[in-house]
Order: sequence, then C-alpha cells, then structure tokens
Amino acid sequence: MSGYIKSAAKLAAVFAVTLALLAGLLVSSAFIPRGAVRGNMLSSAETLCENKVFFYLWDDVQASRIDRYADSILLSIAYCFDSGDPLRSVMRAGYYYTDMQNENENLRDMLTGGYEPTVQYMRYWHGSAAVVRAAHTFTDIGGMYVISAAVIAALNVLLLFMLIRRRLYACAAGIVCGLIAVGIWFVPFSLEYSWLFIITPAMAAVTVKLAEGRHWGILAAAFMVCGMLTSYLDFLTTETLSLTIPLLAALCIRKRGKAYQPRKNDLLFGVKHCALWGVGYAGMWVCKWITAAVVLGEDVTPYIADHIAKRLGSADEMYTIGYMAGSVWRNLTVLLPFGLGGAGIIAAIVILLGVLYVCFVYRRGNADIPAVLIYAAVAALPYIRYIVLCNHSYLHYFFTFRAQAAGVLAICLIVGEVVGGEAHARKRKHT
Repeated sequence: MSGYIKSAAKLAAVFAVTLALLAGLLVSSAFIPRGAVRGNMLSSAETLCENKVFFYLWDDVQASRIDRYADSILLSIAYCFDSGDPLRSVMRAGYYYTDMQNENENLRDMLTGGYEPTVQYMRYWHGSAAVVRAAHTFTDIGGMYVISAAVIAALNVLLLFMLIRRRLYACAAGIVCGLIAVGIWFVPFSLEYSWLFIITPAMAAVTVKLAEGRHWGILAAAFMVCGMLTSYLDFLTTETLSLTIPLLAALCIRKRGKAYQPRKNDLLFGVKHCALWGVGYAGMWVCKWITAAVVLGEDVTPYIADHIAKRLGSADEMYTIGYMAGSVWRNLTVLLPFGLGGAGIIAAIVILLGVLYVCFVYRRGNADIPAVLIYAAVAALPYIRYIVLCNHSYLHYFFTFRAQAAGVLAICLIVGEVVGGEAHARKRKHT
C-alpha cells in the first residue's frame, strides 16, 4: 500500500509542477508588449480576411474544410492579453466580438480600431495563445502555418524512423495509413487542427523510448502530462489522439518483453494509462475553472454548465440514439477515401475487401487474440467520445473525424497479429 501512496504522491507533484509551469508560461506571454506583435497581427488579420471563416481547399471534400473561425478567435485572445493585468486577462481570455460580421473581420477591426475585448472565453486554458503571441513577435499566421507543417512533418518522420528501426513495421504502416486517411496535408492550414498533430507524434516518440527501456513509472507520468498538455493547447478537436496512438505504440513495445503476459497485463496497462491521461486532461480543465473563479472573483458555474450542455447536446431532441448514431456516421464518412465521393467509396470497399482477403488467406495460428481485443478497445475510444459529446461531434465532424487515425492504426496492428501471429509467437518463444 505504501508503494501506491508514494507513486500517487509523485504523480501529484508532477501534476502540480506541470500546472505551475504551463500557467506561468501563459501569464508570461501577456508581458510581451502589444506593440511588439501588432504589425504581424495586422498581417495575419489581412491573411485571414482573404477567405471565409470556413472554406474548402478541395471542392466538396469535407476533409479539406478549413476552420479559420477558431484561428481568428485565438489570435484575438492572444492580442488582448494585458501586460498591465496579466493574470486576470489570461484567466478571462477576452476577445473582441460583434454579431455584425464574421470573426476574421472582427479581428481586423479590433486591430485597426483599437477596440478592447467585449466577451470572455474563460472555459478553456487557451495555452496555444501563448505560442501565438510569442510567434507574432517575428512572423504572422502564414509563417505559423509553414512552421507547424514543418514541425508536424519532422515529428512524424522521427516517429516512423524510431518504429522502423525497431522493426515495428505494422505500427509504422498504421501511422502512415492513418495520416493519409485523415488528410494530414490539410492540417497545417489551420492552427486549431495542428496542436494535436504536434503533441501526438511527440508523445508517441517519447512513449517508444520509455517503453523500450521499461521506464514504466516515467511513462505513467508522461501520459498524465500529455493529458494536461492536450487540455492546455487544444480547442476540443481530436483530443483522444494524444492518448490512443501513444498507447497503441506502448502496447506494441510491451510485446517485445521477455516476460510478456498479454491476458494478465495489457488490460490493466491500458486502463491505467487511460486513467492517468484522463486525470491530466480533466484535472487541467477543473484547475482552470477554479483558478478563473478565484482570480476573477466570479461564479463561473453558468459558463461551464452552458459549455457542457452544448457539447453534450443535452436537449431532448438532440440526445437521442439517432443523433448519437448520426454523429458517428458523419465522422466516418469524412475519412479518406470514403470522403472522395462515389469513386472514394468504391476504393474504400476494394481496400477493405483486400484486407479481409489477406487476413483470410494468409492467417496464421497462435494469433494474439487478447492483443487484438485490446487494439480494438483502444480504437473504440474516439467513437465513445463522438457519442458522449454527440452535439459537438455532429456539428464539427469535419475536424473531429481525424481522431479516427488511431482506428486505422489499430486495424493495421490487428492485421499484423492475424497474419503474423505465429511469427510473433515464435519470436517471443526464442527471446
């Protein structure tokens, strides 16, 4: 029992230190003078006004739908941080809003007219606003899109290199297929989309290194910190990615162990790390609400209740089986090649039939069935999210669908087990 208490105390200390560092970073960004970012902010506003708040890079392909609405709000929040009252301003997360025009135009008018924030957005941490404010000291949003593309590419190349070097070919193939299925090339065109595709490969790479070295205690803390970072940076987009893909990578590494016992260990391992990620993620939300209430001296309960109600779709006409099923279906139909129209559907059917053919013809004995079930369970997590947050998932399916990259990875891992199960079993036997 004392060992569990010590572990819990260490995790609590890690949580507290991480919370302090992230909150400190956000407050520190408010000390950057507005004058130092105003020029690049104006350039960003002009860039954003060149398009609608929502537009398609490819005609009628939902995966190519770009959201600049959230980017404009994020820039407005970052600019409105007040160096004269940094703590209150970052907790309130105010921005300029009028209902007479769209958010891109509101941002430009705020910058040219010198308007102050008119509404608050305190329910999120908006940690990405700290990155935006700092980045605008030397570039505009166009430069940030380029930088995010380079970072996403570099991190995924690093992750693939690490997996291939360790001969985790099914995992590497699953990562590639998943990125293709969610249209990764569209992601850097929106900051809102990018944060999780930076956090996820970085966390997966850390997971591979720690799991290979059997540093399970550090890995547990890393999953909790990853949940915290996700809550801190993300705008409620594809948050489960930073849990599911690293967890699948960790499960693949565990299978290399000499004392590997799937039936005994994998389920507990998965539940434990999901719980730790969840503690970090939910804990950061709660800490933001409590801190905002204390600092601002306001009752934030109405804002939070309204936020939760809208995402859950708590109205009777929304929270129905049909609406929940619709949220799952809409997310499924955006996946590539499904989302490419009739030809895409045909291509998808051909691919699925090919996968089934390979599994049936080339299946081998001694497949690790417990591992297959664990992979399937992890792949189900995004769909549970779609059902729980059915209203949000139904309305914002054009970006929430990308959480299904984990499902594509899981399918590749399952195929690897079914087709190569006997080979894996022999390898473990001789290890």
